[in-house]
Amino acid sequence: MDTNTNSWKEKRRAKEARASLWRRLRTPLLSGALALAFAFVGVPLLFNVLGLAPTIVEVSAAMVNAAPAPTLTPQPEVAGIAAALPSEQDPARSQTAASQYKALRQGDTDEIVSSIQLRLMELEYMEGDEPTTLFGEQTAEAIKRFQRVHHMTETGEADELTQELLFSGQAAVYRLQTGDSGGDVKRLQNQLYDLGYYGEKRNGYFGTATQAALSAFQTKNKLNASGVADQETRDVLFSSKARPKVDPTPTPKPRATAKPVKTSSPGSTKAPVWTDSPSQTQDPLIATTSAPGSNWTGTDSGSGSNWTGTDSGSGSDNIPVTGSGVGAMIAAGQSRLGCAYVLGDEGPSTFDCSGFVYYCLRSAGVKVGRMAARNFAQVSSWQTIADRGSLQQGDLLFFTNSVGASTIGHTGIYLGGGQYIHASSSAGKVIISSWTEWSISNFQWAKRVF
Repeated sequence: MDTNTNSWKEKRRAKEARASLWRRLRTPLLSGALALAFAFVGVPLLFNVLGLAPTIVEVSAAMVNAAPAPTLTPQPEVAGIAAALPSEQDPARSQTAASQYKALRQGDTDEIVSSIQLRLMELEYMEGDEPTTLFGEQTAEAIKRFQRVHHMTETGEADELTQELLFSGQAAVYRLQTGDSGGDVKRLQNQLYDLGYYGEKRNGYFGTATQAALSAFQTKNKLNASGVADQETRDVLFSSKARPKVDPTPTPKPRATAKPVKTSSPGSTKAPVWTDSPSQTQDPLIATTSAPGSNWTGTDSGSGSNWTGTDSGSGSDNIPVTGSGVGAMIAAGQSRLGCAYVLGDEGPSTFDCSGFVYYCLRSAGVKVGRMAARNFAQVSSWQTIADRGSLQQGDLLFFTNSVGASTIGHTGIYLGGGQYIHASSSAGKVIISSWTEWSISNFQWAKRVF
């Protein structure tokens, strides 16, 4: 019995010990549970009430194993950031451009406009002429062409990034390609039509037909058949060296005729002397005496033989011959005073500089192909006048875009008395100008047609 009593007491003591332990641990355990509940439930609710969000930082293996961070160096000056950043869309680059360039748009007047115009002329987005401080319509159109080639939004505004790219070494030279549209494309189509490569509608849109025609021209003229009207292609296309799709048939030289020689005494004769009749040759697209639409002669630059062709100029069909000689040419030019300047146009109401000269020549009965100013300047059958003091009324004047440049960029017709008439890209219309510092410095030579 004592054994049973002792066993019962031991069990009772163990039970009381466990109860005592629970009473001692109950408070800490309950406190811990409450703390956990607050951490998982109360804290998120508190953040939501206060509108706060904790920052979560993810730590990658690369971060754990990364080398110690390098010592920071002082930031460069803001003016030097643009040159260091390659991305045009970088915000820092935009801020830098804004600090260097002033945004300009049509109608603005500013000294920087003349620099913008000169740069556009240099890259052939704008025809050469004396620059002005007025941001006119043609400057805006040239900016659009520049933005188009560089895949920028065509706003026509010289914003900060446009100017930054325009004055940089990354600025591309003007070109025409698939998807482009405008008067310059129509001029391209007209020239390809005249040479027999293009037979579709000349609507001023550079589509697949225009691309195919241009590629065929490039192939025939031994150029890179890219289907893009780059500078090299345009130089050949708007020149007397452009080969038509179908080569003209060479005209055989006239047969020689025997010319008898007088004898010194009766009954004695000498063998007859044979002479060839001299034939006069001209530049391929020049013939000053033919009537519009008639056949004309020229010289094939490849073989040197004479050949004949028929003028079918796209613009010439709409240019009435009003007379002949210098007087008729000048009268035609003066009748167009105030007409708007449009790149690539040749009349009767809108012109670019070479289109204006072309129109006046055709009005005076001169059979001439549509060429750029630099190609008109190279016509060898016209007399070259190098001295300004020797100019005569009706001479064609040729200018570079800037002092020291080698490429002709502008042309006009001399009126006499130190004045000339021309389609001005900077003025945006046909005007009469006097000799200025720019025209004197950039004048290269003249050509006398009559």
